[in-house]
Amino acid sequence: MEPSVQVALVTTGGTVCVAVVGVLIEMMRRQANAMTEVRENVQVARDHVANTHSTNLRDDLDSVMHRLDRVIDGQERHSRDLLALREDIAHERRERLAVAERLDEHVAATAA
Repeated sequence: MEPSVQVALVTTGGTVCVAVVGVLIEMMRRQANAMTEVRENVQVARDHVANTHSTNLRDDLDSVMHRLDRVIDGQERHSRDLLALREDIAHERRERLAVAERLDEHVAATAA
């Protein structure tokens, strides 16, 4: 290979290496800026979290869960009451139909 071609290859290789290193450095700089921005946003969000009430959050949640359990118990009690009412209505309906049938038989017997 001629010396002029070798010099051109070395020069081109050096230029490509410098360009690749420059691109990598720019990418790392942008990523570092993005990470700094994320850290600053997290810090601002953390600084703005404030407790505006005097009770402990765990106690509040326990209280809500206790009340929710009471609501669920009430719903179960209402469901049982509704089932009992349905059974009573069905029983009354059967008795009414039986009385109506006996009345129809009595009317038919007296008419004959």
